[in-house]
Amino acid sequence: METAPLNLLIADDEPVARERLAALAAELGHRIVAQAAHAGEVEQVLDRTEPDALLLDIDMPGESGLELARRLQAGHPDLTIILVTAHDHFPLEAFEAGVRDYVLKPVRRERLEQALQRARPEPRRNPGADPAEIHITIGRREERIPLEQVDVFVAEGGYVMARSARMAGFVNARLRDLESQYGPALLRVHRGCLAVRSAIKGIESISQSDHRLLFHDGLEPMPISRRQLPRVRDYLRQGN
Repeated sequence: METAPLNLLIADDEPVARERLAALAAELGHRIVAQAAHAGEVEQVLDRTEPDALLLDIDMPGESGLELARRLQAGHPDLTIILVTAHDHFPLEAFEAGVRDYVLKPVRRERLEQALQRARPEPRRNPGADPAEIHITIGRREERIPLEQVDVFVAEGGYVMARSARMAGFVNARLRDLESQYGPALLRVHRGCLAVRSAIKGIESISQSDHRLLFHDGLEPMPISRRQLPRVRDYLRQGN
């Protein structure tokens, strides 16, 4: 079965290195939506191009790739970041910055293919399959719980948390993965938050610009972005 190409942003201060990566990625069937030579350019094109993944050089003038990755995880939690580096080790702080993988320079086609494959969202579940369950980590315990026991999935500091009024645990997935796999059961609330539809009670409007999602179990209200507010209201009007 063929898979859809990824939209890629390539960031490297060396034009030759960018072109090499672009050529390899194109050979693998992916689309290059933009290229950048430094951290400032990356941020300029991110919102305009909305790439699935960023191939990011770790050594660039000014802000390093690692520093940029750390900041991007807060504002772009669904962006998969793959470091491109001449160093033969993957620093621990890269994991903490939310980096998904790394490839060594000179980049080999097979290694790039492997890293980009990991950047793909998980396939959507078959609606006829068993009831949805989520694998979460709570303290030292790992558990599988029904999706209906979760109120929201929130991206925080490079991690995704599953929350309800009664529990909070880590999920080893990006919001985009969850949305792809369980899409019909979830509703985007803002860039860093997905709500489980069955948990939604209503909307509380604090002011003209401050609207919050309410939950049946009493979890603290969740801010709704201006962009997502019409979709949330439509869902509540439709009653499904």
